[in-house]
Amino acid sequence: MHPVFRPLFVIPIILLPLVFPDPTAARESIWAVNIAGPAYQGVDGTVYEAEGWVAGGTPGTLETVKGSQDPLLYRSFRAGDVRIARPLPAGAYDITFHFAEHEQHGHGERVFDVLAEDRVVIRDLDVMRSRDGKVESALAVTIPGIEVLDGELNIRFEATVGEPVLSALVVRPASPPPVRG
Repeated sequence: MHPVFRPLFVIPIILLPLVFPDPTAARESIWAVNIAGPAYQGVDGTVYEAEGWVAGGTPGTLETVKGSQDPLLYRSFRAGDVRIARPLPAGAYDITFHFAEHEQHGHGERVFDVLAEDRVVIRDLDVMRSRDGKVESALAVTIPGIEVLDGELNIRFEATVGEPVLSALVVRPASPPPVRG
């Protein structure tokens, strides 16, 4: 063998699997509820409890829902004076509200505010106008960083015109703030 090709020493190579943290692991839902409906597992794997910790309003159902990969989630709802009070550890949460308009009416005939922890987090929501102007269309709105200080998440709805409506709710730990560089 030519001296240039003779190995001088051997370096052992150990192959270790690379483990990357799952970015969704910390974002698992803390609580998800199917308003006025049964327990349900969404197409994204979110497990929704049957309605609990919810008071007020009138339950209802929709036959069909458009604009969602998970239409069954939007088939049940409550309309009216809906209030939610659920124990949660103090901290910051991202809350996703799921809505679907169930009645045929004009724009501006159902407008309401969503309050979390006594703070307006969605003002003057018109579900039809916010979505596509059609009845039975799904709308999901996520509000980041809602602070729970007293160990209980409180959500309520205030009507401007018509009655508020809600189909489901998902609570997740707040996303970390973006890194600025």
